[in-house]
Amino acid sequence: MKRTIQVILFGLWALAASVSCSGNRPAAAPSAVGVWADRDCELLRTERFALLFESNGDTTTSLLQRMDATDTVLLGKTVFTPDSVLMQYVHRPGEARQYADPGAVQPDGRLRIVVEGRERMLEKIESFAVSAPYEMLKASPLEIGSCIQQWSLGTRCRCENGSISFEAGTNRHSYTFNIEPGFVYCRAARLRFNERGGLFAQNIRMMANAREHTAYMAPDNRAESAEPLKIDDSKFSPDQCVFDEDGIYWSFIRFEGDTAVIHGCGELYRFARPAIDDPDQTEWIAFEKY
Repeated sequence: MKRTIQVILFGLWALAASVSCSGNRPAAAPSAVGVWADRDCELLRTERFALLFESNGDTTTSLLQRMDATDTVLLGKTVFTPDSVLMQYVHRPGEARQYADPGAVQPDGRLRIVVEGRERMLEKIESFAVSAPYEMLKASPLEIGSCIQQWSLGTRCRCENGSISFEAGTNRHSYTFNIEPGFVYCRAARLRFNERGGLFAQNIRMMANAREHTAYMAPDNRAESAEPLKIDDSKFSPDQCVFDEDGIYWSFIRFEGDTAVIHGCGELYRFARPAIDDPDQTEWIAFEKY
């Protein structure tokens, strides 16, 4: 009799374990990693950073947060009007931390974020994965576009002496957040490469220096940022960049070792292959051919 009871109890335990390990266990929370947007807002979320752009009336805001396992800190923020910079802030070590909402994924798959009291519901327009460091492609004339696309992936961030420089590249988008004394440049763009070079299409640009003041976001930012770029090879010029309604065409010139040299606007741009132990690479993003 005792043996029979033990068998029954074991069977009930096994059944309960089977149920709890299958369909009835709580689903994993959806990842916020990706590019999110609505008509007047765009958010890049990686595992360690949140970069936001928002347009509200005649103000355009950009802010960058670093997210640790248990905390977040606002690294930098700037607010533009059409003719002035209302605010530029860079976090300094030792000072009180400021915070902003990095956003949270909702049950319907959208991301809810609150900006200065305004609630926004963003849709994901690009998915990607943050990965462990890996060996990237070596320079090859047979894979020019793939090399430059892959070498542009990941995040880099440097904060020092009241300045901040942040760059991020996904498989379809490119981001910059730079603030230093007398200079602010924050932008979001789509970027695509092939064997002839690259097509660069900015949908958000915030620039303030001695020569320029620009505060621009595409009229329907989500629609523009989500639209895949289509490269027209006939628009490349071998010795200069070309401004076109598609964006700006940069022509590939050559490889110098594991660095690609292309014709930028007014200067040569260089895209270097990151080494697997590159100390300046903060995060690595898995490559997916565009």
